[in-house]
Amino acid sequence: MKAYGWITLILVLIVITSMVTACAAPAEKAFDEQLASQLQAALEDAVQSQETVWPGALLYVSSPELGSWSGAAGLANVETATPMRHDNQFRAGSVTKPFVSVVVLQLVEEGRLLLDDPMTSVLPERITAKFANSDQITVRMLLNHTGGVADCFTEAVMGEIVTNLQKVWEVEEFLDAAAAQEPYFAPGEAQAYSNTDYLLLGLVIEEATGRTWREEVRKRIIEELKLENTLLPEPGDKSIPPNQAHGYNDLGAGLVDVTEIGVDPSMAGAAGGQQLVTTAEDLDRFLKAMFAGELFRNAETLDVMQTFVDWPEGNPLSPWVVGYGLGLMKAEFPGGIEAIGHSGDGANFHAFVFYLPDQSITISGSANYPDGIACFSQLIPLALDILVH
Repeated sequence: MKAYGWITLILVLIVITSMVTACAAPAEKAFDEQLASQLQAALEDAVQSQETVWPGALLYVSSPELGSWSGAAGLANVETATPMRHDNQFRAGSVTKPFVSVVVLQLVEEGRLLLDDPMTSVLPERITAKFANSDQITVRMLLNHTGGVADCFTEAVMGEIVTNLQKVWEVEEFLDAAAAQEPYFAPGEAQAYSNTDYLLLGLVIEEATGRTWREEVRKRIIEELKLENTLLPEPGDKSIPPNQAHGYNDLGAGLVDVTEIGVDPSMAGAAGGQQLVTTAEDLDRFLKAMFAGELFRNAETLDVMQTFVDWPEGNPLSPWVVGYGLGLMKAEFPGGIEAIGHSGDGANFHAFVFYLPDQSITISGSANYPDGIACFSQLIPLALDILVH
């Protein structure tokens, strides 16, 4: 090859390399060091506050403008004095609900069911016969807790959970506990948060697909989004992932490590409880993907999901939560900061993930003690005050 031929080839390769580099995803913006220091201090303040009893907590923040930051404070294991790490896994409790809701809404998009189908159209008679007004309670009402179905976590059920932590629960045990109570109100007349609604939605998914709700959530969300640190253990699987922080509770005699006791994943079923094992970063990825439209075929589906009904006063979270959509909470924090997402308590963790639409910020995290009120009153406001003001 002549000299000019080599020169031409080299120039072509340089141009191609430049084009590939230009098309590559841009590097993530570096998070401001001062802001990171302030968030870490806020996280440590929340853990050390007299208002909390958490051994430890972790926090993840991301936005297109700020980049991403993760931090941890306190202990993941009190006995061994192991520090909490930002990438520790935890049980996410009722944060499972938006995962279940997304699957239900995908099935609606696929024409397998309708939001206004009554329970009697989407569930077998052996289930619907348990509940008064089942012919008037729709899928939509189950999703936004407006059907009046009583919560399954009665005093008797909670007592058995505490005294028999390793019990493998059948869904119908929870349903029977709920059905034995009077409905909270006539379908559509009010709103009251009920874990029973999402146990029923888990069965709706199974009836529509022929597969368990866990299988559908894994396939449609966890695998689709490559949430590599997110798990849905099967009932009876009490194994503890090696990266999971230890979780604590007060069972009447002070703080106790209930991790090794092994509360079974069947506790609460599709309503949450001990189901979802995840990380703050994976929750961030899930919520951002949902709001970016990656999980729905139609943009209108996300709009429907964000059709909120008023959250009633008197609920422990009512100082902050003001509305409930189809598997989504709408919260308002000091300064009028609006946040959309979900929180949840399991047997030994609290978890949360929220998106701030006005600021395009996602915030997620966990404490290894089930105290949602403390997260809403301490950790989240401290972090938002730094991020927004």
